[in-house]
Amino acid sequence: MKKFITRTSLVTAAILAIAIWIGSLLINFSYGEWSFFIGLGITVGLFFFNSSGGALSKGATLEASEAGWKIQKDNELKSNVGGVFYGAVLFTLISLVLMIVTYF
Repeated sequence: MKKFITRTSLVTAAILAIAIWIGSLLINFSYGEWSFFIGLGITVGLFFFNSSGGALSKGATLEASEAGWKIQKDNELKSNVGGVFYGAVLFTLISLVLMIVTYF
């Protein structure tokens, strides 16, 4: 399982790097300046959409429980992340380091 996550995360980081590079050629933005922010947005988005127990989940649970007269409470934020999320984190960290080296 650990080998699968490592391989998947490396492939995901490479795919993100290539996709953002191609996007920078098509839309004409600086890859070095924007890769960290795009990676951060993708990482946060993946975490947000793979988690349960957040604000949107609580709102949906509250509406459903009001319809059935049974209030269900779940106070924990649970996230089901995998190799794709870790690949996005890896890409974000590498792009952060490269951005810091470039500007300092």
